[in-house]
Amino acid sequence: MYLKIAEVARRNKGWNMRKLADKMDIEHQTVMYWNQGRAYPRLPTLIKLCRLLECTFEELVVPED
Repeated sequence: MYLKIAEVARRNKGWNMRKLADKMDIEHQTVMYWNQGRAYPRLPTLIKLCRLLECTFEELVVPED
């Protein structure tokens, strides 16, 4: 799976990843790692991301075939 964090944040809120990290009160590098597929957030964090970005789980998470 991979996450479309940067795309969804930009499209839905006009935020870059640094702004998203500030809103979530986490390190910018953590959001970068998630977006690059180097790390993945836990389910409660994914739910928080969806709520904050006003998107569905399916819009944010893309399964790999």
